[in-house]
Amino acid sequence: MPAPASFSGMFSVDGICPALAARSKAEALVELVDVAVAGGVLPRARKAEVLAALEAREERGSTGLGRGIAIPHAKIPGLRKHAGLIARSVDGLEFRAIDGEPVHVLVMLISPESRSDEHLELLRFISRIARDPDFPSFIRQARTAQEMLDVILERGA
Repeated sequence: MPAPASFSGMFSVDGICPALAARSKAEALVELVDVAVAGGVLPRARKAEVLAALEAREERGSTGLGRGIAIPHAKIPGLRKHAGLIARSVDGLEFRAIDGEPVHVLVMLISPESRSDEHLELLRFISRIARDPDFPSFIRQARTAQEMLDVILERGA
């Protein structure tokens, strides 16, 4: 399965968080959005809206896939492009993952609400990457933000 066209350019080194400080799912969502805004991945004016959408999505059911991976995601009205962020929690977070294990790797996807089909396509593609048995270990072993970025981009190539 080739990468969706919108996958290209969705991730950048500015959207990488090698060491989340968060100790809970709620703190992690706040920190993910803060990092995305600080890195220019998401517009500052949409910060509260994105956080609320992520929280609402988690209330409907955890995005913790198991094997230490979560893919928090949301669709935002009026957003102009897809935004991705990769974060790592060294200690792991309780995320109500399907297997009950702590989450160490988070891949956030924020999409324009008007592009629901692309959002689902990207979500399927990222989920497929995340199911690669080497993906979480390579992210956890990466020494720099660039190495973390390289891990996901190589899988999307």
